[in-house]
This record gives sequence, C-alpha cells and structure tokens, in this order.
Amino acid sequence: MASRKTSSENKKTKAINMDEILELLHEHAETGFIHTTYQDETKRFRYLINGDKRAITDAVNIMEPTIQGTLSKDPLRNMRYLFIVNTGLATRYLIEAGIPQETVYSISDIYIQKADVAKSIDEIRELNKEVWTIFVETVREHKKENQYSRHILECLNYIDSHFNEKITLELLAEKVNLNPSYLATLFRKETGNTLGTYLMNIRIKASQALLTRTDYSYSQIAYSMGFCSQSHFTAAFRKISGLTPKEYRVKYYNKSISISLPSSD
Repeated sequence: MASRKTSSENKKTKAINMDEILELLHEHAETGFIHTTYQDETKRFRYLINGDKRAITDAVNIMEPTIQGTLSKDPLRNMRYLFIVNTGLATRYLIEAGIPQETVYSISDIYIQKADVAKSIDEIRELNKEVWTIFVETVREHKKENQYSRHILECLNYIDSHFNEKITLELLAEKVNLNPSYLATLFRKETGNTLGTYLMNIRIKASQALLTRTDYSYSQIAYSMGFCSQSHFTAAFRKISGLTPKEYRVKYYNKSISISLPSSD
C-alpha cells in the first residue's frame, strides 16, 4: 500500500510566472517607480574604487525603497536586505580595486552582522553610512601607501587568512611561483617591510583587538596568534605597542562590546 504523502511534501515551491512579472511592471508604471539605473550604480562604485567621498553620499541616498524597490513588505526587513545587497556589491568592487579580500570580507561580515540585529531603520541607515565611510577610507589608505603587484597581493591575501599559522618566505614563494630571494626583495619594496615584520604587525594588531573585545586569557591569545610561548608574545607585543598585553587591556578594554570567556590566567 502506497504511503500517504505529508502536506509538506505536497507543497512544492512554484516558480514565478510571467503574469506576476507583468503585474509588478504595471504596478511600477502606475506609481512612476523606476529602479536606479545601471549607469548610476556604476558611477557610485567608480567613486568607491577611486576613494572618492562622493561614494558615501551616494550610498546614503541610495538606501531608499523608492529608489531601489521593495524586497520585503516589512520596512525594517526591507532596509536590512537593501543594506546587505549594497554592502555585498561594494565588497566585490573593493577586491577588484586591489584591497586584500579577507580585509574586505571581514569589514563586510562585521557590518552585516550588526545590521542583522539592528532594531530600527535609522540604525541601519547609520550602519550603511559608517561601512561606506570605512570602505572609502580603506581605499584611500591603500592608494596612499601602495599599488600592489599581483604576486604581492596574492601574498597579502594569504597572510590575511593564515597569519596565525607558520608562514615562511619559501611557502609564499611556492604559492606565487617566484624565487624566494626575489619575492623577499619585491615584498619589502611594495609593503615597506620584511615579511617577518609585516606578519608580526598583523599578529599584534589582531591581538590588540582580542585584548579589548574579549576576555580571552593572555596565553589563549598568544597561542591563537601563532606565538610559541606567552613570554615571546609579551616581548613582541611590548616592542611594537610600547605596552604589555596586560597594560594594553587595562587601558583600552571595552566592556560594552566584550565577549566573556573563562580565563585560564
């Protein structure tokens, strides 16, 4: 005897048909609504990849359902969707502009997470202005410092993703198919630092964020950043920041954004 299908199995998602599309087109024609043009979007993202602050103004203005359309009947959810779409598009342009992708994705992820828990439309509007300001400043800083070659950009992308692991010049040279000696020279020329110094600076910056935003113990942070011991971490941290990890935490710890975890120290 054939088993009876459940109601959930009987309910199949139907693809939209042409009638639904025509109905929406008619609704837009009746209200005079027209989506922002491709040319306008291109102009906004061209501003972005050039570090032009007009991108921020355009990004603020674009966060209007009357310009971009309705993605949800719920106003707050609709604004959240618009934020995610625009932030996602911006990340692609930034990567194409030569910004290391993990840096871009990290900024994007943080702000999308903030938008996900935002309680009001105004809060999302502020997040939108804030993230585009950071995007533009990131481009401006990048342009001011360097235009990286393809090989060095590949190295920086790898370092961004693996800075807490053991990274050697030989490993990077193999990945970008260059002679280690030549890569060392090229890396220093384009970044202004040796690989060791650059990597150490990245690890200390990440450590500073953990010290101010979490309750991770000093040993947890040390080992998570790839240091062989807590004493080595402390010495390196003091050399770069001028403070010990404990002094830095006491001075800059932010209780309002910290993540509490059991401390082993």
